Amino acid sequence: MELPTYARRSQPVRAESAADVVARRVTAAILSGAFAPGTRLTEESLAAAYGVSRTPIREALIQVAASGLVELSRNRGATVLRLTAADIEDVYHLRGVLEAEAARLVARRGTPEVLDFLGRTCDRLALLHHAPATEQLAADTDFHYGIARASGSPRLHALIRQVSAVPEAHRSTMAYTPADMASAEAQHRSVLRALRTGRSGAAAKAMREHIHWACARAVTRLMWTPAEDGG
Repeated sequence: MELPTYARRSQPVRAESAADVVARRVTAAILSGAFAPGTRLTEESLAAAYGVSRTPIREALIQVAASGLVELSRNRGATVLRLTAADIEDVYHLRGVLEAEAARLVARRGTPEVLDFLGRTCDRLALLHHAPATEQLAADTDFHYGIARASGSPRLHALIRQVSAVPEAHRSTMAYTPADMASAEAQHRSVLRALRTGRSGAAAKAMREHIHWACARAVTRLMWTPAEDGG
């Protein structure tokens, strides 16, 4: 049987529009401090910086605003907001709720092809302990979005992608340590074991615990990043 499109390693998990790409880059710039709180982001300046028209810039800013990172104003455009630990925790809480439900659904209806694909993403994580953040992120999102897509609920998949914008951009600026990567891989495999055995409750619990762990790492990063920048 031919694998679904999302499960083929030679193809991206999702097709991205120009607005999606810009939204991810703007989010990463905000989380990395390149766009400081209070910075005004105009359509003209962003269009020039990213080499696209103002239409995808406008769509991207709406996406970023939905993530709570900028405030949109008719007269002032977009203004970067200050991201707090509470903001991070809120986003990860929502992500945990949604992804736990996706894992629960996959435990009930996951196909051998989907489970094999998820297993391969775990194997890839094992090889990326010293890799750049972007490579680590690609393997990580293959696992999470693979489960979201296999849930069979397009709406749930879309919601997971939306609330994952901040965590995904954050991870793109922060390479995990080898110890963190080993923990992430072990947690992914724990979710996968529950999926393989059809234990929906265990799969949901393992996913929630993994998201909670990732949240703690993100909050820690947020707390010490200013000190690094100031040093």
